[in-house]
Order: sequence, then structure tokens, then C-alpha cells
Amino acid sequence: MESASLINASNHEPVKSSVADNELNSFKRPIAIKTAQDQSYILLESASDYMSCLIKSLTEPVETIAPWSLTRSILEASALSIWIGNPNLSAEERVNRSLALRLNGLQEQDRLAKNELSMDGPPKEQFIKLLNLAEELGAETKVKDEIPTKLGTHFPSTTDLCGSELNDSKAYRVLSAMAHSQAFAMQQLGFQIIGPSEDDSERFDAEKGITNISIAYLCQHAGRAYIRALCARLKYFGYLTGEVVQMIRKRADILKITGKEFRYCIWS
Repeated sequence: MESASLINASNHEPVKSSVADNELNSFKRPIAIKTAQDQSYILLESASDYMSCLIKSLTEPVETIAPWSLTRSILEASALSIWIGNPNLSAEERVNRSLALRLNGLQEQDRLAKNELSMDGPPKEQFIKLLNLAEELGAETKVKDEIPTKLGTHFPSTTDLCGSELNDSKAYRVLSAMAHSQAFAMQQLGFQIIGPSEDDSERFDAEKGITNISIAYLCQHAGRAYIRALCARLKYFGYLTGEVVQMIRKRADILKITGKEFRYCIWS
């Protein structure tokens, strides 16, 4: 995607005196900042990958159900990328959020292993190592049976993240209904009624279909989330120049992301 060139051109190095550069040069443990930056970038790459798949799914032959789950994934990855890569965070809060995300990853791996006999969970030493790092950094910790239950800050739900970082929790709930194959959502958004049933006058026949309005809805919410996550990265690293903004504006205009909404996406 074109957005990749904006990031790769920088070789993942921040502009001198940018927020990212200042944090790396001033924080007591620079590797903790670098870890947070890498976490945010991986999530942005995930959103980009899903965006590419969304475009393919909405190109003939168009899919009618998969695009909703893909858009949901774009919102999830974008929101989490922003949560850590927000250019307005203090270095301390960024590291706290990074620690919370790392702990959440270990917890999810542990839960998965407990339900999958063929998979090993993270060794206790990984939890202890992360706990020691948090304590070294002066982050808030909560421990139960020698295992941390909280590091740095509270890790929010994805719905809350889509609300706080994208102001789009309502759309996320709609997308989640489709991702979870809720009948009411599938019937209204993944199928179209073609007429009364020939066999039963009280029933209607339907076929898979997606309206132009639905396609526009998906593209706008996916594009809005991704642009905001991308611009968070570019601003944090010092690459959100006027020329870059104009390039992004051309793409945003196609999706009808203009005015106040566009300013929100570019952190203006």
C-alpha cells in the first residue's frame, strides 16, 4: 500500500527532535520506548494488511460477509496502535501502556495453552521478568501468587479502545455483530430480500448481497481508523509534513472524510 512507503522511507528512524526522538534520548531506559514504538508499528502493519484484504473483498466478485469482519479487525488494530503510539502521550504513560499490552499477551497465551493441551504456555519466568522490568521503571504493579495481574496501567476492552482512540465504538458494535454471526445482523447486512417466498406467503426469499451504502459505510470507517493510526505514527516520528497531509487528503476525499473528521484523523 502507498502508506507503507511513507513509513519505510524513514527506515523506522524518527526525525531529529521529534517526540519519538526526544523520548529515545531522554527516557531512563530507551529500550522500553523502542519496544512501545515497535508494538505500535506491528499493529499498524496489521491494520494495513487487513485494509488490503478489505479492498480485495469489495472488488468483483464482491464478498458480502467477510468485509464486516475485516473492517472490525482494522478498527481493532488501529485503535490499539494509537493507544500506544499516540503522539500526545508522555513517555511514562507510553511505557505503562506497553507493559500492559505485553502482560495481556502473556495472559492470552497462558489461557490458550490451558485450553489447548498441545500448546505450551509462557513460563513463569517470563511473567517475573516483565514484573521486574515494571518495578525497575517505577510502574504500578499488582501481583497474585507471584504472577502479575496488572502492570503499568489498566488494559481496556477493545470496545472501549475503539471509543477512546477512534470515537467509533458504535460502528465497532455493528461490526462485531457480523463477526460473531448474529442472525439479525447477517440477515440485514449480508443478505438482500428478493421477494416473497413461493412456498410460504409469510416468508421471504433472500440471497447474499451488499448495498452500495454498506460498502461506503465499511470503507469510510475502515479508512478513517487507518488514516488516524497512520497519522499518529507519522506525527509521533516527525514525518507528518504539509506535503504528506495533502497526499493523505486526496485519499480521504474519496472516502468523504473531510472537514472536522479529516482534522481529527490527522491530529490537527
